[in-house]
Amino acid sequence: MFDFDGTLTVPGLIDFMAIKKKINCPENSTILEYIGNIALDKERRKADDVLEAYEDKAARMAKPNDGAETMVAYLKGLKLKLGILTRNSMKSVRTSLKSFRRTSLKDFEVIITREHDLKIKPHPEGVLKSCSMFRVSPQELAVVGDYIYDIQAGQRAGALTIFLESDHTTKWPYPPADWTIKSLDELRRIFGRKAQRHIGRRHKVI
Repeated sequence: MFDFDGTLTVPGLIDFMAIKKKINCPENSTILEYIGNIALDKERRKADDVLEAYEDKAARMAKPNDGAETMVAYLKGLKLKLGILTRNSMKSVRTSLKSFRRTSLKDFEVIITREHDLKIKPHPEGVLKSCSMFRVSPQELAVVGDYIYDIQAGQRAGALTIFLESDHTTKWPYPPADWTIKSLDELRRIFGRKAQRHIGRRHKVI
């Protein structure tokens, strides 16, 4: 399962601090969890509108991350099933993908966004739901993401985890991910044909 924003797309496009300021979210709180805990429906809708406006702006500026489209095609060529698990909205995913030339929603067999009635990352529920939809065990699934929540969700579900570092990385997962990479191209050494012989072709889903 791929995270989307900052993993398949270039990182750093959405201004989280500006969103927090607009909705009066404390710096030590996360935006989605803060919005979910707003008691008044009217105030919660206002905060949702602010978040969606910033997300839409970022999605319209989105570009494929380095190597993203090549790697999607490569992994599909290995007959691995691909999915997306994101805290973003489905609308922002669709908008962002308009800037991709060779990659579309059809390349992913499972797409889970925050509209699904599931606990969001770092809770493992989205990863476990993905396993159910793919009909695989967590041990057969890999989670690739650029933020600690991606890795925590994968670890808590019992999946393989791959952390994508970038110039925007400010927090590293602990315990560390199974692999830490600096570009998506490095997935070749993890899932290439030679690598798959060493891991017994155990991982079927990314």
